[in-house]
Amino acid sequence: MATALGVVSSATGNVRADDVSVPISLQVELLGRVAAYEQRFASQPGAEAVVLIVVRRGHAESMRAAGQLEAGIRRSATLGGRRVRTVQHSYSTPATLRAGVDETEAAIAYLTPGLGDQAAGIARSLEGASVLTVSAVGSDAERGIVLSFELVAARPTLVVNLRQARRQGVAFSSQLLRLARVIQ
Repeated sequence: MATALGVVSSATGNVRADDVSVPISLQVELLGRVAAYEQRFASQPGAEAVVLIVVRRGHAESMRAAGQLEAGIRRSATLGGRRVRTVQHSYSTPATLRAGVDETEAAIAYLTPGLGDQAAGIARSLEGASVLTVSAVGSDAERGIVLSFELVAARPTLVVNLRQARRQGVAFSSQLLRLARVIQ
């Protein structure tokens, strides 16, 4: 699995708060592999999974990343062995995001750049929601998002916020956690 994910566990380099250091297309590929190691997601192989792509309107990088995410997910057609459908959500508040997650029964809420300042509030609002939050920005896991991707020594690294994962009912296999930088 280590070579399949191509991850290492070490400290981050100098990256601005909303930088996307791992290309979106690679993030989609990695998420497809990671999803298979999340118990709830993997336990429903025939069910369609909704990926809620959370966009900050008016934020150019957010909108660009959302387009890249949709295109990447559409190309792959599956994540973790499940068929997927994307739904865009225009972010306004943590409460409206929670309503969007509940309404669409999203399995994954993928935050685009420009939402880092909202990550803590988003994390609090999604406690108990049974949704895997993922961020395109590596530092967002430190702010309460369950999974993010960062570049370390030119290699993509998974960052897992284990405390928040538990609060959101997300349970990764120990095999995956050994490959990630885990935030307790």
